[in-house]
Amino acid sequence: MRQFLPTRSDEPMYWLMFGAGGMVASIVLPAIVVVLIAAGLTSDDLQHGVLNLGQVASIFSNWFLSLVVFGVVFLLSFYALHRMHHSSHDFGIHSKLTWYIAYGSAAAVSFISLGLQLLMYVKFF
Repeated sequence: MRQFLPTRSDEPMYWLMFGAGGMVASIVLPAIVVVLIAAGLTSDDLQHGVLNLGQVASIFSNWFLSLVVFGVVFLLSFYALHRMHHSSHDFGIHSKLTWYIAYGSAAAVSFISLGLQLLMYVKFF
């Protein structure tokens, strides 16, 4: 007798990014905010904000920090839009269109972030 294997789902991949984005939102993002506030408070010029253009350019000149910023944006966008997609089910919207909008928007935000980082790297360095 032949056994039928269950079809594989891609849903675990999305839940993995959702969980990682939740960890970033709860652990990494507050640490980044504390570091930026500390950098702003120790700055001698508080009227122009925490970071000026030269400081931002120096952050993106380091490939590791640029990769970290991309990772944070990537995971947070998938986290937020995955939550919005599943919240639409709570409102009775069970359309495949919400799936395409949510994950397409997350991918678009991630690629726009990557493009802006590459543009900043090419322009300043």
